[in-house]
Amino acid sequence: MNRIAVNRGFTLIELMVTVSLAAVLMVLAVPSMQEMLATQRVRGAASELLITAQETRSAALKYNRRAVARPVDASLGWQGGWTIYIDNNVNATYESGTDTLVISHEALTGDAVIAKSSGGNSNNFFAYQGTGFLDSSISGSANATWEISSPKTNRRRCLIIERSGRARVQEPPYGSTCSGVTS
Repeated sequence: MNRIAVNRGFTLIELMVTVSLAAVLMVLAVPSMQEMLATQRVRGAASELLITAQETRSAALKYNRRAVARPVDASLGWQGGWTIYIDNNVNATYESGTDTLVISHEALTGDAVIAKSSGGNSNNFFAYQGTGFLDSSISGSANATWEISSPKTNRRRCLIIERSGRARVQEPPYGSTCSGVTS
């Protein structure tokens, strides 16, 4: 009797077509995945900065003294980490002998960029008075705004600290900046 041979498995052509389709799908998916990750880093950094503003205000109210949050290293900015401290000598510079360290935050991971976009002057830190109000030396009589962005996405977040001390994060319209975002 003749036996009919049964082929099991894939042919080389079928395998190559499948691998080619998988490669095309990966090429299409990777850029959007990178943008999604960058957007998540921006959101995470904005949340960290919002928590920092709330902790700084809480420390000012607790100690009934001026509390400051500022980058550890001015050349690295907020990305290099920051400290929250009670500014006993009101000079906006942390001095371990006179000021009280409240919290030290480690450096941010990823490529999120944090920069002050409005609010009176160019000071890249914020301070609350013992009453919980934003220190007038930071914003004058206006709200202070910091922009959190990434070079890998057009998505941004704005940390807005109102003169009354209330801090919130807001997303501007897609592709625009935080300048002009006030409400």
